[in-house]
Amino acid sequence: MARHRYQYGCLTRRNNKLSEDVWQFRFYETTPEGRRCRRSTSVGTVAQYATKTHALRVIEPLRLRLNLHHRFGRPVSVSALMDRYMEHELSERRHSTQQSHSSALNRWIRPRWGNYLLEQVKPVEVEEWLRSLPLAPKTKVNLRSLFHLIYEHAQRWELTDRNPIDLVRQRGGRRCIPRVLTPGEVRLLLEQGAEPYRTMILFAVCLGLRASEIMGLQWGDFNWEDLTVLIRRGVVNGKAGDTKTEASRKALPVDPRVAAPLVELHQHSLHKGPQDWVFANRSGRPRGQQNILQRHLRPAAVRAAIGKIGWHTFRHSYSTMLEAVGAGMKVQQELLRHSTIQSTMNIYTQAVSEQKRAANSMVVGILFK
Repeated sequence: MARHRYQYGCLTRRNNKLSEDVWQFRFYETTPEGRRCRRSTSVGTVAQYATKTHALRVIEPLRLRLNLHHRFGRPVSVSALMDRYMEHELSERRHSTQQSHSSALNRWIRPRWGNYLLEQVKPVEVEEWLRSLPLAPKTKVNLRSLFHLIYEHAQRWELTDRNPIDLVRQRGGRRCIPRVLTPGEVRLLLEQGAEPYRTMILFAVCLGLRASEIMGLQWGDFNWEDLTVLIRRGVVNGKAGDTKTEASRKALPVDPRVAAPLVELHQHSLHKGPQDWVFANRSGRPRGQQNILQRHLRPAAVRAAIGKIGWHTFRHSYSTMLEAVGAGMKVQQELLRHSTIQSTMNIYTQAVSEQKRAANSMVVGILFK
């Protein structure tokens, strides 16, 4: 017969004459044959968890798993929900997403809301908390979105029937306008860049590639006959993963003036196989984009007297130059590989490859006058 009560289990302090006292958790578990068996597990020593409250927090994820099929009366904390989200959903996401979500959960959400039960979180309190944080508006929006996401996870697993973050208001926006380089500034930067960093800049500003996509390029991604490159993956902190979105996995035209330095780079590279990284380090592994930005690109920008730059500065600059040369909105979307554009722009027809190549070559032509 199915058990209808919520199973709290029993946590006791067990005396051990030979070693330190330990916390022991006893519970019932249903076997595949349908039999209920009594189980016990050691939580940790009393030296590790001085009070019973501390030990209860450790066994909460286990108690949550024991009661997954029990719909009512479940006292689940936000901390236990976050642990479950990181175990079951976050592990399937891109490495960069795993890092950013884990950091935000552990640094901001868990310290403030971890001990709250799911039913205790109120929209107005969350709004006041977000308002008090010394963070940029966009970062606060991201925190709200993440909080909303873990409550969606709770709803899917029937841990709660409500998502209080639905009613949380948080205005977004930037504190400053994104930096855009002029063609003259790009040329000054290219003059200061040594290889292979100069070629990285070319791919960033002439194709609008994200930093992770540049680090993720392999020689087999290029079709030298058609002069195209297929964006297949991204690399963050040396770990390869999927591209940011489905729309990002598209072929892009490579202008001959951009392909020329790449061919020369291939001739001098120690790693030339189809599966080798284009911008590999000496050991053949992908480079770290933040290290490149701090040690090579920003010092080159200082020497060129063009001010502070970031990886996304090149993508913003590429987008601005596409607009300057009169590229259609649909062509811009295809070249930048955005998932969507404004609804009023969706009436444009699919851009053919000749249109994309022409728009891309016009941007490159601006730089190679």
